[in-house]
Amino acid sequence: MKKEKLIVIGSAFAVLLLLFVGVKKIKALQTQVAEQRENLQKSSQRLNFLRELEQSLELRRETGKVLCQIPRAEDPVASKVLVAKFLQSFLSRMGLEAEVKVEDERESRDFPDVISITEVPMRIGIKNYSSYDQVMKVLKEFCNFPFVIEVLTIGGTDVAVPGVLRMQLKYYVVPGGA
Repeated sequence: MKKEKLIVIGSAFAVLLLLFVGVKKIKALQTQVAEQRENLQKSSQRLNFLRELEQSLELRRETGKVLCQIPRAEDPVASKVLVAKFLQSFLSRMGLEAEVKVEDERESRDFPDVISITEVPMRIGIKNYSSYDQVMKVLKEFCNFPFVIEVLTIGGTDVAVPGVLRMQLKYYVVPGGA
């Protein structure tokens, strides 16, 4: 009889322990699911924001409106996409088809740390262009924006991007806008 009581009490204790551990595990899983849903929602909002910006840029390009400055976003990935889309739109408006690669924003070594200007390195590969005048027009248009051309090569391989005319640029981001 005493042995049976110990088995019943032990079994009840084991069931309670399993129930306690199971409830904790379920709560932990529910917390993980809630975090994943929140991350998914944030990612979805970010994607929608990027799509809206892309559509806005495309609409402006189609209607012939010219942006007076390069669009920026709070998110660094969104900013990279916007700069790339802006440059592709900018070059397509001039009749050039180009591949644009934008790198991560970093502190600029060209300015003192006190000013805190950052730079966005980018590479452009223009597949074809019709004349020297077209290239000069692009270079003159770059003067309207805070771009600095580091490397310009026609037919060379100094810049790692496909195209006949290749450029390596820096886009300077001034705090508070420029």
